[in-house]
Amino acid sequence: MRILVLSKRQYMNKDLIDDRYGRFYELPRELVSLGHEVAGLCLSYRRRAEGHLIDSGIDNCKVDWCSINLGSLIVPGLIRYFRRLDGICNEFKPDLIYACADALQVIHGVRVARKLDIPCVVDLYDNFESFNLTKLPGILPLFKRAVRRADGVVCVSSNLHEYIEQNYYPRGQVVTISNGIPSKLFHPMDRKECRLNLGLPVDAKLIGTAGALSSSRGIEILFKVAMDLIADDSSIHLVVAGLLDRGVKLPEGANIHYLGELDYEQVPMLLNALDVGIICNRDSSFGRYCFPQKAHEMLACGISVVAADVGTMAELFIEHSECLYAPENQYDLSKTIRNQLFCPTRFRHRGPTWAELAKDMENLLREMNNKFDLNLFVKVD
Repeated sequence: MRILVLSKRQYMNKDLIDDRYGRFYELPRELVSLGHEVAGLCLSYRRRAEGHLIDSGIDNCKVDWCSINLGSLIVPGLIRYFRRLDGICNEFKPDLIYACADALQVIHGVRVARKLDIPCVVDLYDNFESFNLTKLPGILPLFKRAVRRADGVVCVSSNLHEYIEQNYYPRGQVVTISNGIPSKLFHPMDRKECRLNLGLPVDAKLIGTAGALSSSRGIEILFKVAMDLIADDSSIHLVVAGLLDRGVKLPEGANIHYLGELDYEQVPMLLNALDVGIICNRDSSFGRYCFPQKAHEMLACGISVVAADVGTMAELFIEHSECLYAPENQYDLSKTIRNQLFCPTRFRHRGPTWAELAKDMENLLREMNNKFDLNLFVKVD
């Protein structure tokens, strides 16, 4: 199949092309490895190099990405984006459109697919209703309509799958495909060596996390709990890495280590340096339907994990409730961290790789394409 991927360029505080990161970088590459031709068009909300940016990666899985900057004036950027989209459709002649990353890509992915009379599969890697874009006037109704008209819908979690079916009434097949991990990166490593490489204390008890350090995830409660734990036990240190949201104040002290925004290849080193990895979240429209990728990453590194008991974490840790804390409950988080420090839970868990998930995606895309060719879809407005 010839698959056209429509995505925004920046997501999860990373750049799809520059950082070679995440779901919408990995799945298209794996689809190429399965024998498909894949081209991608990115809309960049930040100023980046434009044009065709062919990524051969490390294993020659070439995806022909094209990037267009939205720009500060927005309208000229959108005009250039839609012209480039029309050009790619005429040149590449896709068999199927795979629209992902935000509501705008989904809306226009379905629109273009209907214009070309080809199927469109949309990928909801989060609950887009919680994104700022869908709060703009008119966007949410258009997004819901697009999901309802899509030929296939991919959801990142079973919770989101259920929510979409119950509230959007999609005509296409809905499947769950979670986030995966690059297996060559995330695996157990020597803890002492990792700590030395990162300049962290070798003999301390290290707790921490990597990723978005955001109020929307409830990160402040971790900071408060960490300061209390450190006051009681000076051998405990907090280590965090990631983008610190504006307005979020990092605690200060000799036992607080902020490593900034690490390259993705360095994240496994940080996780392996920890005694306990912590996944903060709130019981919100985002938290209930997301799938924290760092859960798979931490477990693949073989460390103990403490996670907010919300959304898919309750399902993942169904046999290990001692790893869960009540969201935004300072006392419960403190107790759970203490328990994992002194009586750690370790269970064997291998999250799915992107290669495995790509096979699930391929099955769905083939099924959608075959049904469309056989005129088994009933087009609805």
